[in-house]
Amino acid sequence: MYFLAKTVEILLSIYIWMIILRAIISWVSPYSRFPLASLLFRLTDPFLGKIRQLLPLPRMAIDITPVIAILILMLIRYLVSAVLS
Repeated sequence: MYFLAKTVEILLSIYIWMIILRAIISWVSPYSRFPLASLLFRLTDPFLGKIRQLLPLPRMAIDITPVIAILILMLIRYLVSAVLS
């Protein structure tokens, strides 16, 4: 069980960092043609899109969906660690 908990924790941490990098790239260069940027957008868009559908936030200058996503993933990581450890 410990191995499973650590594996899930590591995967969730990687995904959190991917969302952080995606947010930074979207602020600095939103229309980047960098291959890593398109990969990050493709991997994180499904999760962020679901959050945008579930929480119809008003259109603001700053998209707070990545912050909500990170909080959700941190909660899941904590719950998995608590249950499986």
